[in-house]
Amino acid sequence: MTHRSELTEIARRWAVRVADPAFDDWDALTEWLEADPANLAAYEAAAEGEAWADRALRAAPKK
Repeated sequence: MTHRSELTEIARRWAVRVADPAFDDWDALTEWLEADPANLAAYEAAAEGEAWADRALRAAPKK
């Protein structure tokens, strides 16, 4: 069993990788997501956090 903080970090890494237009490791992501229901929940939270951060950076005033 993966510790919660470790799971969160793994999910964040997946979210960052998936956001890269060159990402092509869909089989590995799907395998990881299907391995445990907690993985999907962690990934969804990380993906939303990644999207929020991206939106915030884009909205930040330019210097």
